[in-house]
Amino acid sequence: MIKKVVITVSLFLIIFASCTSKKIDVVGFYKGVLPCASCSGIDNELTLNKDKTFKLQTVYLGKGEEKPFTKTGTYKVENNQLELLTKSGFKYQINDDYLELLDIAGNKIESQLNYKLIKQK
Repeated sequence: MIKKVVITVSLFLIIFASCTSKKIDVVGFYKGVLPCASCSGIDNELTLNKDKTFKLQTVYLGKGEEKPFTKTGTYKVENNQLELLTKSGFKYQINDDYLELLDIAGNKIESQLNYKLIKQK
């Protein structure tokens, strides 16, 4: 009888542990230079705030006047992905110390080029 109780409790704990999700903390400041077809790269600075707001500043490098473009808005985290809730809807895969830009469908971009924004300490 005790053996059955121990087995039942063990199974319950295993099932419960697999259902709980690890809270992902994406809050912080990220930087990186992403590929660009018509310039030498796109400098990205992304700030993610605790209140689910963001600020994304981009600069197109090697295009003469390097004027920053700024987008602000809100973001959501779902299925280990971060999505900026804008018209462009940028999506990123969340990793321990970086975000990796995904394609429009939320899939990894298969390329040798850098699509990572590194979390700054």
